[in-house]
Amino acid sequence: MTARRSALRFRPPAAPVDRGPLLTPEQVAELVGGVSPAWIRRTVPGKLVLGQRTVRWYRDDVLRWIASRQVASPTE
Repeated sequence: MTARRSALRFRPPAAPVDRGPLLTPEQVAELVGGVSPAWIRRTVPGKLVLGQRTVRWYRDDVLRWIASRQVASPTE
């Protein structure tokens, strides 16, 4: 019977990856620059819908999205 108990031992889940704090659409618009919070809600991927009108983004996800959209400047 002890062998069965050891096979069913509880294992806690792994800690989630730290993706930074949650940002509001206004904070994301400041990071992107030159766009409205409404544009952010429609365009930026990875939003967390927390309520009917409450959406947030993880800071690191937003920074990765911004970096992926930047066009490499031509070298001279």
